[in-house]
Amino acid sequence: MTSALRVSRCLRLWHGTAGRPTARDWIALSPEERARAHRFMDPAEAGHYVYAHATVRRIIAGLLHCSAEAIRFGREQCPGCGSGEHGRPRIVAPPAVLGFNHSRSHATWLLAVATEGQRVGADVEEIRPLSAFQGLIDTCLAPDERIYVTQDTDPVRRLRRFYRCWVRKEAVFKAVGTGLAGGLARLDVRPYEAGSAVITVGGPGSGRFLVHDVPLGPRLAAAVAEELIAGWTELSRDSSERTGPEFIN
Repeated sequence: MTSALRVSRCLRLWHGTAGRPTARDWIALSPEERARAHRFMDPAEAGHYVYAHATVRRIIAGLLHCSAEAIRFGREQCPGCGSGEHGRPRIVAPPAVLGFNHSRSHATWLLAVATEGQRVGADVEEIRPLSAFQGLIDTCLAPDERIYVTQDTDPVRRLRRFYRCWVRKEAVFKAVGTGLAGGLARLDVRPYEAGSAVITVGGPGSGRFLVHDVPLGPRLAAAVAEELIAGWTELSRDSSERTGPEFIN
């Protein structure tokens, strides 16, 4: 099943649970995607990958009015190191102004599409116990984020708070295009504020991003970050666009 969400006037999300891939799913993929699927050691993970990537292709194909297999993906150059191996994904063909990013955690997948071509990042994670939990708090969180996580004495809520920080950071860094090399502890994604938050990123790939939590249920944490384009009207604190995604089907 696939569900669509409305986030803002030019950002759409889709998410779903991967099923068993069909021959049609395999055909939709590029040769590079099929080769990557064959490299998975776990057959279940390979199946999730194929199903999710084929679904992402079909959604984008519907927006571009082409076939799923006609889409050719590539990478932008990383603004930090200049590499074309790990920059933001882009649509090489057919010509398109859409920005997009997608994420998968086991069977759950999430796709974000920016209709005006702004930078966008998405992340979804299955919430599970972390053996190095305290070490991650110390090394990955900014000072105010650490207070936000550790001030809750309930271990379940504390874990959820950590994941809220993590997916927000992932979403922002994926939108920037540097990945986590951008420095996790140097970026405060303001999880202690209710609703969405405006995050300013300096250095390579600098910009302002609006980060939203995506409600996918108690066992998942997810977030999406969209670039705030120069000339847009500043979003006020009580704006409805700061409250987060809304299911539309």
